[in-house]
Order: sequence, then C-alpha cells, then structure tokens
Amino acid sequence: MAKPKLNLVAVGDVHPNREDPRTLFRLVADVLKQGDITCCQLECTISDKGTVRTDVRNPTHRVPAKNIEALVAGGFSLVTFAGNNNLDYGLNAFFDTLECLDKVGIRTVGAGKNLEEARRPVVLERNGVRVAFVNACSILRDGYEATPHRPGIAPLRVRTFYEPLENIYEQPGTPARTWTVADVDDLEEVCNTIRAAKREAHVVVASFHWGIHFTYDLAMYQPDVAYAAIDAGADLVLGTHPHCLQAIDVYKGKAIFYSLSNFAFEMPEGAAKVGVGQYLSFYGIPLDREVPTHPHPSHCRCAIILKVRMSEEGVERVAFVPTLFNLQALPEIQKPGTPGYNEIKALIEGLSNPLGTIIVEENGELVVQPEKRQVVDTRRLLLHRRISYPSLRELATEPV
Repeated sequence: MAKPKLNLVAVGDVHPNREDPRTLFRLVADVLKQGDITCCQLECTISDKGTVRTDVRNPTHRVPAKNIEALVAGGFSLVTFAGNNNLDYGLNAFFDTLECLDKVGIRTVGAGKNLEEARRPVVLERNGVRVAFVNACSILRDGYEATPHRPGIAPLRVRTFYEPLENIYEQPGTPARTWTVADVDDLEEVCNTIRAAKREAHVVVASFHWGIHFTYDLAMYQPDVAYAAIDAGADLVLGTHPHCLQAIDVYKGKAIFYSLSNFAFEMPEGAAKVGVGQYLSFYGIPLDREVPTHPHPSHCRCAIILKVRMSEEGVERVAFVPTLFNLQALPEIQKPGTPGYNEIKALIEGLSNPLGTIIVEENGELVVQPEKRQVVDTRRLLLHRRISYPSLRELATEPV
C-alpha cells in the first residue's frame, strides 16, 4: 500500500495592501491551493487598531483589516509571524492580527503572549502526516522580542563584529569584514524547540527571519544557524527577510532556502518612496520604478513557490517554480522558456552552484537534489570571503 503523502507549498514575504485584497493571488491561486498546507511569512500586522511606536525610525508595516481576505483567497493555512515589523503599531495591532488570523482558520507560529508561546511549534496533520513548524527572528528591534512576561516574537539574537582587512595601525579607515555570530543561548533554545518538535511530528520545518536585506550575499550566521537546526532535527530550512532571492544549500541531504524573496508585497506609494528609499540611498540601489506600490528594488520582484512532498518517512521531493511581480504587483508564475523563468533559474543556479547544490528541471519545475555536486561547507566558504556583501556593489546603479 502506498504511503500517505502531504504536499507543502511555501512562499516568502507577503504584505497585502490593496483595494480588493481577494485579487492579489488570482494568477497563482491554482498552485497555492495544491498544498495540503500552504504557508508564507506575514510581513505586517493586519489591523485597524494600534498607533505607531514612537521609537520606530524605519518604515512601519500595518495594513487595513480587510486585507485578511487576501490570505483567505490564497488558501493559506499557516503564517510565520516572527518578523521585525510586527510590533510597529504596538500590542493592540499585534494581538488583533493574531485573533483575526485565528478567526479565519489560519495558524500562526513565532509570536505570542510570552516567550514560551512565541517559541512553541505548531504541528499540523494532513493525510496522517504530521508537520511541525518552528519560527524565530534575528532582525530584532529593541523591545519586539518576547520575554517570559512580555508578548512579542521568538528571538534568535545575533552579535556583529568588524575585522579590519589590513593592519589598522598602519592605515586608519581600512575596510572591514563583517562577522556575525548567533547568540549561543538563543540558538540552543531554537534547537531544543526543534528537538521537541521532532518527537511530535514526522517532519520539522524551521523558518528564520534573518540575513541582510536587498543583497544576494549570505551573512556568516545564516549557514551556522541552518546547519545547527538540521543537526537538531529540522528536515527543511526556510529563510525570509532579505526581500530578494538567495542561494539554495543542502546539508546532510536537507534543503536550505536562505531566502524565498518577496512573494507579494505592496505599500502605499508615498510610504514606499519616503521610507525604504531613504535607507536604500546608503547602497545606491534605486527603488522599483515600474511598480509604484512595490516598496523595494526591482530585483526583489523575483521569487519562487516552493513545493515539497512529504510522508511519514520525511521529505521526499523539494521543487520550486519561479514567480515574478507583474506591473500590477501581482505574483505571476514564469513558465519554462520565458524570459522571467530563464532569469530566475540562472540567478538561483549562479548563487547555488558555488555551494555544490544540484538543481534539475523536471516537468516544468526545478528540483533540488539531496546530494551535492561536491562537498562544500558553506560556513567555511563564508569565513574565507574577503568582502562581506559584494553583490551590493553590483546592484548599485546610482551614486551613493
């Protein structure tokens, strides 16, 4: 008798904000609804409540309550909610979002009324296969992390150090390499959560909000955390926050998607231009000029839909299809042979090949193989990188 199967569909950052939210996923709904479980990273609060915190200097992220309809129409069953913007409008908007999601039957992971609840995995069962989701965030604004007595998001704090590339005493102002190291206690707590989840489920999916926004390059701590999660029992690692695609890695036969990119992301034009544009100016990277409501650079329009087949034995197949925002900010599947498909395929292969990852085409999908072309430890690869984020230079088209 054939073993029961479960199909997981996963996408990256979702930030719905339109007059008719039900239209946001209309071009990809058929694929999203192929999932027995369909999940995304919710990059905003969905609420009409709350006021913006006075200590927030970056762009803030809250959308009107009606935008919950986008997630319902898209068929989402779970959102990861350990994100760096989900307390921008205080606890009223935070809890209202959690309640609204619960009312429409969408589960949340990575946030809660205290640290224990924020770290707690969510286990979903479909077709007799149990999948546990664990979620934590490294992009932490002060006061957003949950504590034993305070609501918030599940923390995975990271420390940053700078190493001069030359003798600093001989040359003041010499360039530095950026080192990032996950907090030992937080990482151990995440791994303990994964171990506990593995005792309850056939498959564990670990999702992390991490990395450096707008660059294809990995921060040093990303593979450290991903490999530790797999050593603890995770079967699949998903990354969000960079807003663009990053490499696909494989460790001990388990796939790591360092960034799933923006899947659907809209903000009012004024907020986008003023908010994100200010800190993009540091890098010389221009905003997307073709899609006014897309608040990020144009390369952040490239994304994927992840399709994972699972059973009681674990993950059996990991595949994805490329997507691209069209000029109406709608995610649209890119079919094989089209310019969008070829561009995204080439981008992911170019980022992933140095890690030894093998990706093959199969029935219109791109399939990640469980074995590498050659053994590459991504942690060591990043340790020997001289310039920390070289693609930021390549993406810059405007003078800093």
